[in-house]
Amino acid sequence: MSPGESADLERELERARREIKALKSRIAEQEEGLVASEEMLRFREAVIENAAEGVCVCQDLPEFPFVRFTVWNRRMVEITGYEMDEINRLGWYQTMYPDPEVQRRARQRMERMREGNNLRFERWVVRCADGTERPLAISTSVLVTQEGSVHVLAMMQDLSPQESLREETRRAITDELTAVRNRRGFLEGAYMVIEFARRQRQAVTLGLIDVNGFKILNDTRGHAEGDRALKEIGLSLQASVGPLDVVGRLGGDEFALVLPDMEAPRAKAFFEELIHRLSELRKRSEWPIGFSAGVVTYSSEVPSVSDAMARADRLMYVAKQSGATCVECEEVSSEESEPQHHEAPVESP
Repeated sequence: MSPGESADLERELERARREIKALKSRIAEQEEGLVASEEMLRFREAVIENAAEGVCVCQDLPEFPFVRFTVWNRRMVEITGYEMDEINRLGWYQTMYPDPEVQRRARQRMERMREGNNLRFERWVVRCADGTERPLAISTSVLVTQEGSVHVLAMMQDLSPQESLREETRRAITDELTAVRNRRGFLEGAYMVIEFARRQRQAVTLGLIDVNGFKILNDTRGHAEGDRALKEIGLSLQASVGPLDVVGRLGGDEFALVLPDMEAPRAKAFFEELIHRLSELRKRSEWPIGFSAGVVTYSSEVPSVSDAMARADRLMYVAKQSGATCVECEEVSSEESEPQHHEAPVESP
């Protein structure tokens, strides 16, 4: 081999060495990137698997089971009681929504998602593997891969704890017999209404209603009939007020109402009509009872709940002393001014 050929070969070998070195460097970078990608993938999988809410991903199918899940985290198993393979075999719609009408609405929801709508915090009740029903807040997003495949990502929040707490709270402030608020519930509601009226400089009316002769009803017709009377009175009172008004049974045969943004003339007419309806109810059932109401309206200086109730209680006692079904009203324009009394007999019991 001539010196020139030897030099050319050496140059070729050097170029090959450089290419091999560059190739090894690229392979090392790709391996590092692959390791990083695998670590990120494992991290994302761990995040999904340990999420506090149910996380799942599904594909829409043209025939049964109509959706196939590809992601189903641990929380989904805890919420539904099903593993991913089970739900794919049994069908999400058919298993979670046994009612055909609910299935139809759930399928319509998927159609909206296919149109690109992301739906947030919709409340659905699903049937779990143990046969119990569970309320869920379901939020969904449409995901499209680079290849054009369409998937749906769903986040499912179990609403059972919140709804159970709300139900416990509702029971704690509700009178079991009449379904209106109990004394505690009424005082809480009255406080909020009066505070709001104070801030908004609105009038507020508080009324107490006593059932006259209730002991006679119990003694002559029995406690079951007395309970029925209290239930019917509670229903009538609740049906007579608006969503911001508060109705309660303070105990025994005494009821209370607090009505925001109600001036004295309207309050007087309202309670007269209310007592008239209760009296008609009494006549239909032939109950030996009557009604006395004490009503106080504050048009400016709104006091505490206890002061308002004490004033209404005094007025109710005055009405009760008349011996007739009667409404005793009072308007207070300020704490310093003299209240204006309006006695309104409705009928004799």
